Order: sequence, then C-alpha cells, then structure tokens
Amino acid sequence: MTLKPRTKPEASAPSAPRADAILSERLEEFLGRLLEGTSPNAGIFCSFCYNPLPRKFKSCDHCGQDLEKRSALKALPSAVLQMYRRKLRTESLIVNSFAYLGLALGLALYLGLVAINVLYLEKALWFFVIATVIFLFSSRMLAGLIGGYIGDELGYRVAKRHLAEDWAAHLSQRESERDS
Repeated sequence: MTLKPRTKPEASAPSAPRADAILSERLEEFLGRLLEGTSPNAGIFCSFCYNPLPRKFKSCDHCGQDLEKRSALKALPSAVLQMYRRKLRTESLIVNSFAYLGLALGLALYLGLVAINVLYLEKALWFFVIATVIFLFSSRMLAGLIGGYIGDELGYRVAKRHLAEDWAAHLSQRESERDS
C-alpha cells in the first residue's frame, strides 16, 4: 500500500497541520494498523513528529521538518506506540464507563417500576412485562446516548489532553538526549 502525499514533493513549505493535531492522520492510521498487527514497524518517518512519509518528500508535510537537516527514521520508537495505546485506553475507559452508567440508569428505572408494581399494583403480570420492555429499550437507548455522545466527547478531550502531556514529555526527553 502506498501513502498518498498531501502536498507535492517539490513544495519547500509544507502546509501547517491543524492546530489541535498532535499526531498526523497518516500516523494515527499507521499506528492503528501496527496495533492490529497488519503492518510492520517499518517505513520512512519524520524524525521530529514521526509522520509516515513517501520516499520523495524532502520535508515533512505535517510539521515542516527538513529531512536533510534531520534524517528520517526507519521505525517508530516504542514510546510513540505506548502514547497511542494510552490514548485509546483512556478513550475506551471513559466511553465504556458512561455506557455502563446508561445501563445502570435503565436498571434503576426498571427496579423503580417493579417497586411500584409490587407496592401499589399487587404484582400485576402485565406491568412486569411493560417494565421489562421499558428496561430493555431504555437501557440500550441510555447506554448509547450517554456513552456514545457524552462519554465519547469527554473521552476524546481527556485522551487528547493526556496525549498532549505525553507528547510534551517525550519531546523534552528526546531533545535533551539529542543535545547531550
């Protein structure tokens, strides 16, 4: 599979990445394939931002690093993979926690309906059936809404903040080792 460049190889000033982009889209795709085991940790990577690069590029199209001043890497450092795993784990933990909250709210609604049935309706079978149907639909709906919208947005923001902190620490350590 060949990577498609975002800019022409002759371009001396590559386009700036999004202000909030720590890892390039190509790097995130590559890391995803690497974690799945469908891609080896090999290629040409920017030595500053680790963006996967086509062979003919003279500078990185993500960070603008001149590849003649700082030669490209042939494999990603394990620290980058660890940062990406932590990002995915954080997102997953938060989204799943909010989804379980939705399930718990559905269960609480069901238990409330059952309590009403037992205390006030003399254990009517038809009310148990209605409560069970409401439980099934509300649990699924609340898990999807709370986990899929609130948890997803919060998980993305928290994971992005953790990635930014990890990235800053990595850059600081890498550059101090490079200078010494």
